[in-house]
Amino acid sequence: MKTVAFIINIFLPGVGTILVGKILVGVIQILLYMAAHALTWTVVGALIGVPLVVIIWIWALISVATAQPLPPEKRFS
Repeated sequence: MKTVAFIINIFLPGVGTILVGKILVGVIQILLYMAAHALTWTVVGALIGVPLVVIIWIWALISVATAQPLPPEKRFS
C-alpha cells in the first residue's frame, strides 16, 4: 500500500498521504499545493509559487515514505 501511495503522491501530492492514513496532513498538502500552483500563473507569483510547489511535492513524498503502516482494520475508518 505504501508503494502505491508513493506513486500516487508523485502525480497528486497529498492524495497518497491520505491513503496511508495521514488524513489531515494530506488535506493540508493538497490545499497548499493548489494555492502554490495558482501562484505560478503570474510572473511575480511564480517566484514564490514554483519553489513552494517543489517544497510541498518533496514534503508529500517524504511523509509517505516515513509513514508507519496502519493495521488493516484502521486504514479506511
